[in-house]
Amino acid sequence: MGEVVQKIIISNIECHGLRDADFLSKNDPYVIFKVGAKSVKTKYKSGAGKDVVFPDKLEMIVSDADLAAGLDITAYDYDVGPDPDDLLGVGKFSQLTDLKQFPDQPRHFESILMYKGRNRGTVSSILTITFPHGGAPSYEQAAPVQAVQHVGTVVPSVQQQSEYMLVQCPTNATAGMQVTVQAPSGQCLTVVIPQGVSPGGNFRVPIPKTQQSTPIPGYAIDVDGDGKPDYYIPAQSVGNGAPPPPYVG
Repeated sequence: MGEVVQKIIISNIECHGLRDADFLSKNDPYVIFKVGAKSVKTKYKSGAGKDVVFPDKLEMIVSDADLAAGLDITAYDYDVGPDPDDLLGVGKFSQLTDLKQFPDQPRHFESILMYKGRNRGTVSSILTITFPHGGAPSYEQAAPVQAVQHVGTVVPSVQQQSEYMLVQCPTNATAGMQVTVQAPSGQCLTVVIPQGVSPGGNFRVPIPKTQQSTPIPGYAIDVDGDGKPDYYIPAQSVGNGAPPPPYVG
């Protein structure tokens, strides 16, 4: 029996902070996604400059080996004429095998673009794996919360667990680094990426329990007549004759 056909859909493609390849005009950028001998690319965006959002929606048929290898990304500045297009930077989306666990669920990926050993911007996109002919593998574990992959900030978008949330490690982060996670309640938590978690991998973050104060019915007793209660007697203590606890104002 042959391998199940699986397709990756690449959408919401963005580049930010690109280097200036032309001195007298703005960049006309486009992006190529490649794995093995297969590649797809966006149309170039005329005069987009350093920051660009591509409307393209690209598709690739991929194998398990392709997912393990990851997507190599190259950004270029389109040039009219005989001169070759200028390289803007190269990046990579790794750990794509996790996508198989969550078919038809969009996941956000981001990578730094490197040029001559320097950070020259970022590229990001939404990746979705589908199985056009069926045969998607089944997994018992819950899908992880989607996370925007920025070193320093990871924001889960959906709460799917009652006691913890699964967060994806940013592609440009490593174990031992600190990231800020926003809990479903809006509370920001600073956590350390656990050892053994590689870029793109998932790790658990406990969700702090919300402290809720429940009013206790009872009676305030003013002993010295100054208008301020000196003791508070819970209602259930009155019938049982329990001594009143000191009032804490």
